[in-house]
Amino acid sequence: MLHLRPVLRSSSSYRISLICLILFTSLQAQAGVEQLLTAEFALQRQHPKQAIQLYQQAALTTRDIGVLDRALALTLDQGNIHDALRIAQHWVDVDPDHVPALFYLAHLALRVHDYPLAAQTLDRILAHDSSAALDRILIGIYPENTADRQALLHALTTINTRGNPSLLVLHAGLLVQGGQLNDALVKVDAALARKPDITAFITLKASILMQLQTPKQVREWLHSQSQRLPNNKSLQLFEVRYLLNQHEQALALVRLDQMARNWPEDGEITLLAALVSIDQQRPLDAEKYLLQLLTQDAYIDQAYYYLGVNAERLNRPDVAEVYLQKVQSEDLYRKAQRKLVLLRMMRGRLDDALANLTQQRVDHPEQSDFLYLLQAQLLRENGQRGKARMLLDEALSISPDQPELIYARVLLLQPNNDGPLLESELEHLLSLQPDNATYLNAYAYALAEQNRRLDDAWTLVERANSLSPNQPAILDTMGYVALRQKKLPQAVNILQRAYQLDPSVNIGLRLADALNQNQQIDDYRLLILELRQKHVDDPRLAKLKDLTDDTQNNSSRLQITRSDSNATSPSAAQARLSAATRTTPPP
Repeated sequence: MLHLRPVLRSSSSYRISLICLILFTSLQAQAGVEQLLTAEFALQRQHPKQAIQLYQQAALTTRDIGVLDRALALTLDQGNIHDALRIAQHWVDVDPDHVPALFYLAHLALRVHDYPLAAQTLDRILAHDSSAALDRILIGIYPENTADRQALLHALTTINTRGNPSLLVLHAGLLVQGGQLNDALVKVDAALARKPDITAFITLKASILMQLQTPKQVREWLHSQSQRLPNNKSLQLFEVRYLLNQHEQALALVRLDQMARNWPEDGEITLLAALVSIDQQRPLDAEKYLLQLLTQDAYIDQAYYYLGVNAERLNRPDVAEVYLQKVQSEDLYRKAQRKLVLLRMMRGRLDDALANLTQQRVDHPEQSDFLYLLQAQLLRENGQRGKARMLLDEALSISPDQPELIYARVLLLQPNNDGPLLESELEHLLSLQPDNATYLNAYAYALAEQNRRLDDAWTLVERANSLSPNQPAILDTMGYVALRQKKLPQAVNILQRAYQLDPSVNIGLRLADALNQNQQIDDYRLLILELRQKHVDDPRLAKLKDLTDDTQNNSSRLQITRSDSNATSPSAAQARLSAATRTTPPP
């Protein structure tokens, strides 16, 4: 089978041997020795373009297999598909029966969408060997648009496929793309008649059946194939994942229990069995599988993490903490630290949680930005805003251009008291990430809260909305800016959209303010009733308790709820700024 490979760059001895081989064969073929030497030396000096140009010139004037193969490999390594096609075409022209050259030519013709040439070449390959394995040729060549798909389908009809399974499956895949499922099934069945044990053929048929038959029929057919091929692990995993997608967790776990016995050293199967056991509330089985995983280095961190999750579900928080502290891999470390914080906070151990994060910064300096953020969030959420600010000041003295740290400090600033610093920080953020919708929205909201530079605020929030459309927080800011600009109908329209997406008290009160100012009193009264019914205990709504009965002076009374009055609470404005940036989840 042909291997469409990149250039091999191994040891210097290999390169010397390769050069000698090419020079020897080229001498026999009277190719330009000096030209090839120059090309190889250019490669050694990291000048691939010069080397490829020289090799291509040599390849297009020779019959030498060594030169042609080397030129083609170099050209493919650089991604020059059309130049590679020219070399392959020349190779086939000078040596029509050289099968590897035909494989190259068919693959490259498919890559450049020259389907007539591809069909002609495939026909020649099949004339040599009707059962040729064409899967390498067909990798990554499925058309992305309808016109190309139709062109390839038409080209395939000109080939005498001789029942070649690879071509039958290619044809089936194209038919599936076009929604011709029954015709595709006929092709796959024909391929399976020739090669019944190929996993890719079986799974393609299963995918077609999923669209034609009931889940029960698909499940039964898949299981019959798994039983027929009991040593086919990939097929059995496909069956398990299908069952999970169909919410058949209990049956999937039965299959996984058997697979874990058949392949006890397979980490993928063991981990999947553990996760499904956790989901099915079988913690002891999950623990058994996860302890087995501790013997496999590739899965040790996943094992520790899910042992912690499992211990938490068993109401063994101390054991959960021990396991979670052992997680070291970058992808799970942060999740483990967040879970540790939650475990400790559930038991009122704020000081322990904070102390652990401080120690983690010492043990894991590469994670210090994340740990600073998590610790500052914990302090802020527990009313220690001053300490959170000091901690972020410390973090930013080390990493002054870290956007998430800057943003975390922004959330601690008060728009009306820290206006200049807040503006400076937001400008800094946008200099680092000018297309970040969250930062654009935060800046716009801060300006609206201060009721200044409203045109700039509108420009910022418009850009945020274009980058991240239909986000309630951004629409809320847009409505707030329009309200400040006294564009009342526009403000009402935007805030109604925001409220439809997120019927929260904050957006609801701002919409109520806009309706009231726009003299839409009936809509205003209905909204207030809705808010009071949905959010009975919210103290801000208590201030509106009599407004639905007395629409006199509504505007002045509702000012109490507009931002809870700018001077009422220093933290209130900051809280609203935080709400305005909730398109980004906390660290």
